[in-house]
Amino acid sequence: MLFVAALSLMNLTNLVFHFVISRQLGPSSYGALGALLGIVLVLTVPAGALQVVITREVAARRGDRAGTVIPVSAGPLLSGAVLWGTGGALALAAVAPMLRSFLHLPSLGTALILSAFVIPMAVGIVPRAVLLGEARFGLVALATVTGAVARLGLGTALVRAGAGVDGALGATVLAAAIEAGILLPGMAAMSRTSHDVEPLRARWSDTSTALTAMVGFWLLTGVGALVARHYLPRDDSGLYAAAWTAATAAMFLPGAVSFIAFPRFVAAADSLPRARAALARSLAVVATLGFGAATIVVAGSSIVVRTLFGPTYAGSTAVVGVLAVAGGLFAVAGLLMHFHLARQNRGAASLSWAGVAFVLAAGTVFHSSTLAVGVVVLAAAALVAGSMLWAAFRDDAEAEEISLVGGELWDLPEPVLDVTVVVPFYNPGPRFRPNLDRLIDVLSSSGSSFEIVAVSDGCTDGSEASLAGLDPGVVRSVGLARNRGKGQALRMGLAMGRGRYVGFIDADGDLDPGLLLPFLALADLYEPDVVLGSKRHPLSEVEYPGIRRVYSWGYQQLIRVLFRLNVRDTQTGLKLVRREVLSAALPRMVEKRFAFDLELLVVARRLGHARFVEAPVSIRDRFSTTISLSSVWPMLVDTLAIFHRLRILGFYGPAVRSRHRPARSPAPTGARVAS
Repeated sequence: MLFVAALSLMNLTNLVFHFVISRQLGPSSYGALGALLGIVLVLTVPAGALQVVITREVAARRGDRAGTVIPVSAGPLLSGAVLWGTGGALALAAVAPMLRSFLHLPSLGTALILSAFVIPMAVGIVPRAVLLGEARFGLVALATVTGAVARLGLGTALVRAGAGVDGALGATVLAAAIEAGILLPGMAAMSRTSHDVEPLRARWSDTSTALTAMVGFWLLTGVGALVARHYLPRDDSGLYAAAWTAATAAMFLPGAVSFIAFPRFVAAADSLPRARAALARSLAVVATLGFGAATIVVAGSSIVVRTLFGPTYAGSTAVVGVLAVAGGLFAVAGLLMHFHLARQNRGAASLSWAGVAFVLAAGTVFHSSTLAVGVVVLAAAALVAGSMLWAAFRDDAEAEEISLVGGELWDLPEPVLDVTVVVPFYNPGPRFRPNLDRLIDVLSSSGSSFEIVAVSDGCTDGSEASLAGLDPGVVRSVGLARNRGKGQALRMGLAMGRGRYVGFIDADGDLDPGLLLPFLALADLYEPDVVLGSKRHPLSEVEYPGIRRVYSWGYQQLIRVLFRLNVRDTQTGLKLVRREVLSAALPRMVEKRFAFDLELLVVARRLGHARFVEAPVSIRDRFSTTISLSSVWPMLVDTLAIFHRLRILGFYGPAVRSRHRPARSPAPTGARVAS
């Protein structure tokens, strides 16, 4: 409660700082300060994300039993923060001339003062996070209040003495330094290093997603001030900055609700009904608080502006109501961002970047007045909040649909069959049923116990009716409500697998089901992690156009460069995967289209399952599949997304050494083992 009270006092003090300084500077100079403080706000967002990660790491080391604490050293982390802060300050100093030109600042020194802020901000991250992790809230509260009061007092005094924008910005830098100075002694015991004390670490993979989402969100809330400062007359940009400062009242309490709701979202991450209930309750509270505050601002816009900023800022009245409504939408978007972060929906959590792009693009056209810029920001807020809301319920519906079927892959402690073959199909035409009958005959002749899972990917041609008459004990039929891509259909079918090996084959008949017989023999002989068909195998017999050969060869070279995956063909639609490998890899996979095959191999190898056996295939009838020129670009995008998740985000987890097991027999002619 002490810490919450300190945060409330800090917010109040910051508001007073804006009110006092805006009156002293006047609209033109205050517009410059508002743009600079918008940059400061964006800089503090990644710092806040990193602080959360460190706090969790420290708290995790506080033992559950007998109050024990695992000793750790934060010295290396603090040294790293100092180095990163210094580097960031130098980088901002290097672009200071451009900032001065773009924001029309009074001097180069103003931009250099901004760069100095990065050092005390970076230094303060580690001690603040450590103290919060140790539940030492009193010292953090003291530092927070002292810094806020110092900023208000120093800023007022410096501006009154004639320092102008430089004085107000310098007070912000000094306040950050005072906070860091109070916090550092509190973690003195953890700053010393020792060979028998574990160093505290903050992994980049743990923070990169939160950084991306949070920076995008706060940049979205501040980009309007930058556009106004760049395009509008100086006085008008100051009027916009004042209006936005007043409108942010619609975000204060909803922001606290998001902070409280986030742990609830995390706790319900594996339960869709609980997650939906938590989101619905939180949305109701945030919308009530946010739009309630916006209504008050809209109804009394002229009174709000005159009371807070004085008659000089009367021109802000025209836009303050629009921005207050935008603030309510931003509050909703902020809550939804936390929901998607808890659900690990990285794309939806980062939708704010689309809003930033929208404001920058639309602002180049519609910037005739403060009201025009405000309407652009309002449209961006509605776009982002609506997209995040749609993504939340869309993902919820998809996951519920998949959870209603299958689950055997995880629920069964042991396989009950030798093999499960999944057949995804989307409007496959008349060849589908004969191909399925052929598959049943082949598996029956193999001597293996088997099942077939036929998954309709939202077919619209009535293909499901062709399954009539098949033994439900042999062919299990399920379907997606609408077309979502081959990968999504495979996810549903593979999750239903009850076999020791779970595989899939295309439904269109290009790959003869008879190819499964040697695949099953290889699986029985070597127990590899994956048996995969390869059109580029030396013994494969493939007839398809030359341009397709070029596409295939080029794509596989890209795969080698990006992933160092030592297989010649990742995309042939015939594979068998060992059950243990699939149960480990499938929960980490997200691809829903044609890059599903690639992601499966990448994730399996990342988890240490790298024993891949390539086998030849024959394709002679035709080669008119769903891969076309129009799908090349999405395929490349999905491939780069896998690379981003693997190398940048560390989404698939840390690399595990290959779990090779000795083969039970020598490799036969025609099989190729790749790691």
